[in-house]
Amino acid sequence: MSPRFKDGEGELQRGTVECGPSRRYSSALATVRNIEKAVASEHSLLQAIGLQENYNRGNRMTTRDTNAWETAIGEVEKDDVIIRGHRLSQLIGNTSYSEMMYLVLTGNRATPGQARVLDALLVSVMEHGISPSSTVTRMLASYGVPLQVGIAAGVTTFGDIQGGAGQQLALKLQSVVHQIAEDGEVTDESLQRAAKEIVADSRARRAPLEGFGHPQHGADPRFPILMGIAKEEGVFSHHSSLLTHLEYELSQAVGRKIPANVDGAIAALILDLGFTWETTRIFLVAPRSVGLAAHYLEEVAQGNTWRHVPADQVNYTGPNPS
Repeated sequence: MSPRFKDGEGELQRGTVECGPSRRYSSALATVRNIEKAVASEHSLLQAIGLQENYNRGNRMTTRDTNAWETAIGEVEKDDVIIRGHRLSQLIGNTSYSEMMYLVLTGNRATPGQARVLDALLVSVMEHGISPSSTVTRMLASYGVPLQVGIAAGVTTFGDIQGGAGQQLALKLQSVVHQIAEDGEVTDESLQRAAKEIVADSRARRAPLEGFGHPQHGADPRFPILMGIAKEEGVFSHHSSLLTHLEYELSQAVGRKIPANVDGAIAALILDLGFTWETTRIFLVAPRSVGLAAHYLEEVAQGNTWRHVPADQVNYTGPNPS
């Protein structure tokens, strides 16, 4: 479900994008514009949703309320752990990491096709050489901090520009497909029209589209492979189709090929897998943590200490002493 806002009713919840009790945005373009304003800070949005929903339920939890904890994810028993209604003792050895991830996040068992696509996604972003995240992890490793601190530091580099851009795109894809479905039937033609409209508006406002291009690849080699697997397994659906239409319309508008990247693939495929846009960055954070661990361990093994920017590479622009 996509975000919904109702003015004057004290309500903020997931649903259709609305403004006022009765006015509903009927076009994909209006939906995208509303989204861009609403998620100028996605953290604030998520926090507001959580606080408002908690308030609507009448919860008044305090730190002294020992019965305030409630979860549908897992329960520890004396001889086992119950996870989403399944015994961990029966999952071990019979469930892959990708299948377990799907179960924990959704509460459902993945089909073999869904598990294969999810596994491919996780593999595709586990390692990407010396990048902003691995650079930070390696620097901290050279300072003697613990492994988990180095990994955590690398993960914190994922944001709207590097690593986490797929989240903004996922929200747009989810909301546009949802809006088209509300206005009528989701067809290839309706997705193509929406893509054309979004690209035209983006170029008119000189606003970039997340999920396209790559600073290190002419064309991200991971994208076509992931989409190919999704088609083979029957996972490729409306969100992936909208993304491919966006790629085509953007390339037509610019006059040269602007390929979608792995952020775009993750955004579209997690939605077609049944996840929501809020989960997007999980599918980078989880696998890349393993890659960052490898960089940390290699840095330590190389014996590097006190990594820093050399003085001759720093240009001082402040005033000189009198």
